[in-house]
Amino acid sequence: MQFSGTWSAAMRPPVRVAKSLNLFFVVMLAPFVLTGCVSFDGDSEDVSFTGAEGTYLQATLLTPRESESPALPAIVLLHGAEQATRNRLVYKLTANVFLERGFAVLVYDKRGAGESQGDHDSSTYAQLVEDAVSAVQFLKRHSRIDATRLGILGISESGWLTPEIAERSGVAFVINKVGSPLSVRDTVAWEVYNEMLDEGVAEDSAREQTSVYRRIWEYRVSPTANERAAIEKTLLEWNKKGESQLPGKLKDVSVSYIADISYDPTPYLERLDIPMLYLYGRHDVNIPTAISVARLAELAEQGKPFTTFVFEDEGHELGGFTPWLPLYKFADGYATLIGDFADQHAGD
Repeated sequence: MQFSGTWSAAMRPPVRVAKSLNLFFVVMLAPFVLTGCVSFDGDSEDVSFTGAEGTYLQATLLTPRESESPALPAIVLLHGAEQATRNRLVYKLTANVFLERGFAVLVYDKRGAGESQGDHDSSTYAQLVEDAVSAVQFLKRHSRIDATRLGILGISESGWLTPEIAERSGVAFVINKVGSPLSVRDTVAWEVYNEMLDEGVAEDSAREQTSVYRRIWEYRVSPTANERAAIEKTLLEWNKKGESQLPGKLKDVSVSYIADISYDPTPYLERLDIPMLYLYGRHDVNIPTAISVARLAELAEQGKPFTTFVFEDEGHELGGFTPWLPLYKFADGYATLIGDFADQHAGD
């Protein structure tokens, strides 16, 4: 599914003030913002498992405090695009939602972050999928976990990948926080468009330049000499204009880049038949909320057990940093929604 042409600046939020406010707190409270003063509210065990290509990944397995249950439901927390470690404040707060519901939680350092091996900057979606599948398999083998009551929670970037992870690992449910059901190209086009508007580019120009970016990505997937020449000519024409946000010319890219820009969760979504909850902010400049919700509604009409919920006053974070403890707050109702969904599909 590609953008229909109805997307516009009118769909965007007044984000600059919120971004500045969050940046102020991040800078001023930097020593505390990432890890916070919150602890995991459960018993913890440092564990490790092997991800893609034998990469060692360090994790923490959390279980409800003093629980004697021999077969706990469980969930794996996945990552956004950042170089995420398991001790980040948002992971602690998210894990505690599920621990309070009687779930075990596995949270791990993303490859190339914290104590995990690998190179974050060169990691591919294929590797991230394999890492997550390995995390689920680790839980399935654990003596205290009920292998039939496992779920995954994707965040932003990993929301693209959760359908494939779910199909390959056989989890019971999926929760996606601002995860896109669209292709990488369709999703990133929305992000690029909004970035241009933030830079002061006129709406019509931003839309036209985004179309050029889409053409470049399509060329990467299916390159021809004639198309390369045509794109080079277009870039030359655009770069004579002062408003151009496009590259000066096409550069060579890696095979892994082409694989990532080609990624599309659609085939997995069309085959999956497990409960999935997608949560969005109406004013998200990274994920095209309206188009994502419409796509998921199409799949739901076909009988897929997919549910969406849109927070009307939220952007990409579904929450944000605050000047008071614990320094981060979820959007109102978010914790209840994810906890109830997990309970409904895997709880006691």
